[in-house]
Amino acid sequence: MMPWRGAMLDISRHYFDKNFIMKTMSALALFDYNVLHLHLTDDQGWRFESKKFPLLHEVGSRRLKSQTSHSLAPQEFKYQVHEGFLSHSDIKEIIDHGNSLNIDVVPEINIPGHTGALLAAYPQFGVNKETVEVSGEWGISNHLLRPFPDTFEFLRELLMEVSSVFPSQYIHVGGDESLIDNWLKDPEIVSFMKEREFSTPKDLFIYFMKEIEVIINTLGKKMITWDDAFAFNPSQATQATVMSWRGADIAKTAMEHNREVILSPVFPTYFDYSQELSESEPLAIGGPITLEDVLSFKPIDGALGVQCQIWSEYIEDPTHLEYMMWPRAAALAFAAWGDGDDFMQYFNERRADLDSLGITIRETEPLGRKSIGDLGVGKYHPGYPVTSMMQKLEESAASGEVAH
Repeated sequence: MMPWRGAMLDISRHYFDKNFIMKTMSALALFDYNVLHLHLTDDQGWRFESKKFPLLHEVGSRRLKSQTSHSLAPQEFKYQVHEGFLSHSDIKEIIDHGNSLNIDVVPEINIPGHTGALLAAYPQFGVNKETVEVSGEWGISNHLLRPFPDTFEFLRELLMEVSSVFPSQYIHVGGDESLIDNWLKDPEIVSFMKEREFSTPKDLFIYFMKEIEVIINTLGKKMITWDDAFAFNPSQATQATVMSWRGADIAKTAMEHNREVILSPVFPTYFDYSQELSESEPLAIGGPITLEDVLSFKPIDGALGVQCQIWSEYIEDPTHLEYMMWPRAAALAFAAWGDGDDFMQYFNERRADLDSLGITIRETEPLGRKSIGDLGVGKYHPGYPVTSMMQKLEESAASGEVAH
């Protein structure tokens, strides 16, 4: 089997507690998944207890509203506090459970963008040191960390703490969707660029990520980034493992540059996309990505592994998350590393164990399907067509853009 057989769970946009995480791990283990990637931080929430910098979880884990409309529709919000974070003891339980299942737990601390929750706690590390609130809106924000020594010292101490809690050899640092032109709005950053003879924000981004790579490597860890951080300038990028989400071309380019590559393309591994365009389905970012789409996935030879993603902007309920995940997570395992020729036989051999865990499954037969349309965060919207979204993402990867 391939070394990395992963699933990513976003607990930043909507928080899911340790018991649900461990239940999900038990289900994943039935299909030989061996990595749980926890997306712990973003603009909408900080979910890691920091004893070194406690404002991160005291301030960053709490937001006052949450968007209930699709990003393509007029904005609507639920004005209700959403909060939660994993304590060190919670994480130890999750890691111990993972050890019993042969599942490695990999943390993600997203930088230099997707840092709104961090900057709500410590605004001195952001562009122009502006006051920031934990965001209740989905999408990409303008927030960026400043590329100065005090920022790197802060991140060094933070990542040292993360490293002490998570024994995995990997730390994921994001590097994606950073709107780096916003650095040019800060006169101190512009002066710094001139001093260092950085002609563009891309040069500054490469410098920033290389500074982070030194920190990660000094901790005895390997760094992972989303493919944005590599695509900027493949010849100058860090040596980080590339998590490739924007299609096969950028994955192949990274492999040609001798990088480890984890295949995680939007189509068909993003399980926050709907399984069917129908008002009977809960609100999703777009779609469809069907069971058949997942079963047709063919990994690229030589990749370190494959990973599915559950982003949670439109998913706030555990039953909803499981409905989006199963049986597609089983289908990805079957397509990428499973045995046999019959998916339903493969799945049904493990079905009783899933049922014993109390996992919600989107049945293949509509009449047997649990109705969960009421669990979406808002009213139905067709969202982004997945085929046109993939074309757009592949074009952005080819051009070296960071944001889509």
